[in-house]
Amino acid sequence: MDQDPTTEPEDVPQAINDDVRAFLENLTGPSRGRIGWLSLDQARVCIGADRLLRIDPDVAATDSAEARARLSWSGETYEIEALSDADIWVNGRKIGTAHLMHGDMIEFGEDGPMSRFRLCDHTFPTSWPVEEILSDAVAYARTSRRPFGSRLSNALFDSVRRILLETTIVFRVTVILVLVVLTTFVAWQYRSDILLQQSIQEEALRLEVIASTLAETRQEALTASELATLREQLDLQLNTNAERLSVLERRLGASARVISDSTASVAFLQGAYGLRQVESGKLLRHVLGADGLPLRTPLGKPVIDPDGTGNPIEFQFTGTGFLLKDGGQLVTNRHVALPWTNGDRMLAFEQGGLAPEMLKLLVFLPGLPVPVEAALLISSDTADLALLSVPASATMDRGLTLAQGEPEIGDEVIVIGFSTGLRALLAQAGRDFLTSLQETGETNFWTIAARLSEENRIAPLASRGIIAQITKKAVVYDAETTVGGSGAPALDSNGHVVAVNATILPEFGGANIGVPVREVHRLLAETVAN
Repeated sequence: MDQDPTTEPEDVPQAINDDVRAFLENLTGPSRGRIGWLSLDQARVCIGADRLLRIDPDVAATDSAEARARLSWSGETYEIEALSDADIWVNGRKIGTAHLMHGDMIEFGEDGPMSRFRLCDHTFPTSWPVEEILSDAVAYARTSRRPFGSRLSNALFDSVRRILLETTIVFRVTVILVLVVLTTFVAWQYRSDILLQQSIQEEALRLEVIASTLAETRQEALTASELATLREQLDLQLNTNAERLSVLERRLGASARVISDSTASVAFLQGAYGLRQVESGKLLRHVLGADGLPLRTPLGKPVIDPDGTGNPIEFQFTGTGFLLKDGGQLVTNRHVALPWTNGDRMLAFEQGGLAPEMLKLLVFLPGLPVPVEAALLISSDTADLALLSVPASATMDRGLTLAQGEPEIGDEVIVIGFSTGLRALLAQAGRDFLTSLQETGETNFWTIAARLSEENRIAPLASRGIIAQITKKAVVYDAETTVGGSGAPALDSNGHVVAVNATILPEFGGANIGVPVREVHRLLAETVAN
C-alpha cells in the first residue's frame, strides 16, 4: 500500500477502513494520540530517528534498520515478532514472539513509544467511553518501565487529553456544564462566606459598641452596695460641699447672689436612646427568658434582637442645661442632646446597620416636683451646642441672660451644673433619703431621679474659677467640674452667660473648656432664620 497507515482516524481513506483488521493506538512519544492502522497480512513497525512510529509493508526497504517488529496476520489476530537487536515488551514482559490479544500494551524498545493493540470490526470508534480511557491510563501506569513519576504524569496528562478530545460530544458538554455549575456554586459559596464574615464582623462590632455603651450607662445606676458606700461617705462629702459654698458666699457676696438667682434656671438632664435596625425598622430589644427576665450571654452581656419581646435597650445619660430668659428654650451641649455623636459611636452604629433614636429626654428643674419632656430644636455643626424646646410652664419666671460682649482673661466665672450626675444629687440628699431608697429597693436610673424631684432635692453645684485663655472657639477656665457638668452655664459677675461648659482637661490641672457665648447667639439666629 502506498499510503501511510499511521494517521488520524478522520484521515484514513475508505479503502483502508474497509480492510482494517486492527490498529495500534500510540500512548507515548511524538506519535501520542495517533493511530497505526493494520490491514495487511504482513507489516513492519518502524521507529525513525524522529521517534515517530510508522507501519510499513513487510518488504525490503532502505530503512530496514529502523524496523523494530514484524506483525503477521494469523486469521484471528496478529502475531508480533521482535526483529534482531530490537527489544519488545508486551504487557511489561520482554518477548521474542507473542500472540497479541485485544488491549495488549506493546513497548517498542528502550526509547520507543508505548502503544495499545486493538482488534476492530472494520470500523473505528469516533469516541471512547471514559472507563476505557481510564483503563488505558491504568494499564500504561502498571506496565510501563519508566520511572514512577514520569509514567504517572504521562497517564494523567493523556487521560485528560483523551477525555477532552475523544469522548462523546454529549459527555463533553455535560462535563462543561457540570464544571460551570460547580464554578458558579464555588463562586457563590465564596461570596456567601465573605458576606457571612462581614456580617459576623459587623455584628461583633455592633455588640462591642453596645456593650461598652451599656457599661457606661450602668455607671449612672446604683446598686444596693453602692448606696451603702454612699451613706458611709455622705457626711464627709456633704460637709465639704457645704463648706465650699459657705466660703464662696462669705468671700464674695456677688457670687452668692449670682448663684442664688441662677440656680432655678439650671436643669438636670436625664435621657436614654435606643437603636433601630435600619433593614427591618425595628428597635433592638432585650430577649426574655422563660422567667420573664432578660437573658445574658456567659460573659454577662445582654442578649438583644429586633424581634425580642423585652423592653428596648437603653443607653442612659445625664447632663446639664440652662433655660434662656423669655425664650422657652434650653441650651446644652450637642454631645448631651445627641449623645451618640460622642466619639466613634455613630460610625460603629452605621457600620452595624443601626440608627440611634432618642427614647426619652427629661428636664428636671429645681423647685419643680415633676420633670418635663424636651425635644431637640437644632444642633450646631460648628460648635458643641444644641437647643432644646421645653413647655412654657417650665420657663415661667426662669431663664438666664446671654452676655453680649466677650469676657477677658483674668475675669472670674461661676459654673453651675450637675457634676457627677445622680451621685452628686444623692450625696446632697442626706442619709434619710438613702435609707429610704435602700428599704424600697428603688435604685433604678429613672426612679431615683423621679424621687429626688418629688422631694425637691434637685439642686446644682457651683464652682468658681478664673478665665485663663480665650479663642474664637473656646474659653478656658479652672472652675471645678466633672462628668455630668457638660452643658452647664459659665456666668460672669453679673450673672450673664459667657460660655457653655463642654470639655474637661484633667491633664492641665482640672482646666475646662467652654463654648463662647457668641456661638449660642449664632445658633439662636439660625433658629430664627429657619
